[in-house]
Amino acid sequence: MIEKLNRKILIIAFISLLNAQFGNASISFDDRMLKSDERSSLFQLETDIKRFYEYTIWNEEYSDLEMNLNIQIIFEGNTNQGSTQTYAIQSLFSNGKDLHFFDKGSQFLLNQNSLYYDSVYFDPLASLLGFYGNIMLGAELDTWSLLGGTSHYEQARAIAIRANASNFPRGWEQRLVLIELLTTNNGLRKLRYSTYLSYELFENGKIDACSQALNEVVKNLDEIFKNYSQENYTTIFMKFHGGKIGEIMKKLGQKDLLKKMTYLDAQRKDIYEGYLSEI
Repeated sequence: MIEKLNRKILIIAFISLLNAQFGNASISFDDRMLKSDERSSLFQLETDIKRFYEYTIWNEEYSDLEMNLNIQIIFEGNTNQGSTQTYAIQSLFSNGKDLHFFDKGSQFLLNQNSLYYDSVYFDPLASLLGFYGNIMLGAELDTWSLLGGTSHYEQARAIAIRANASNFPRGWEQRLVLIELLTTNNGLRKLRYSTYLSYELFENGKIDACSQALNEVVKNLDEIFKNYSQENYTTIFMKFHGGKIGEIMKKLGQKDLLKKMTYLDAQRKDIYEGYLSEI
């Protein structure tokens, strides 16, 4: 009987891994601010967070994303309330490329209950992880189709609204501001799509269509430039993609687009001017 039960659990876990959106979640703790006994209490937590992301089916439609996720959790301290331990943390969520979200502060209870994703039920830690999981997926799906990540952004917003009204509201007002920024910055959302579309079209030798996509990249950057004097998440995106976008423009002889890029993405002006000199 026990062998059958274990086999069922393994099968469920295997199916979840086949359909999960996060192919690999790398978790690291900075617990230098904690005492040795407090550190030992966190022994299982790293594994639980990894399973939280890798075993959850976040989206039934997109089963082959296999996104990488890097999470660093910085422990600020611990307080005991009876038998309950409350940890204060800062955290960084990243895909190792063009998505980086630094969370300045949160609190959670350390208990023996299973850590699992539920978009409705509030749990201080699971809701935080679910919030950023949905944001990462929303940004990823925006690269697959125009504004394709809307449903995940709205799930993140719903989590933040409920959490802000909970007994653990620390940081949730700022997360509501974050989700509002990410959803209203349509220029960045469209930029994600047009950038990855231009890559795909270039790799497939569809030069005319690629040139059109590159024109959209410039239009999207111009929209962001007009609405925001400086927007951090666009800066992060362009830091990773600017060079490659410019290189494709150079290979296609797109002088006018490169000239516009020197203005719209001034941090990489030297790179674009270098490409211009090679045409």
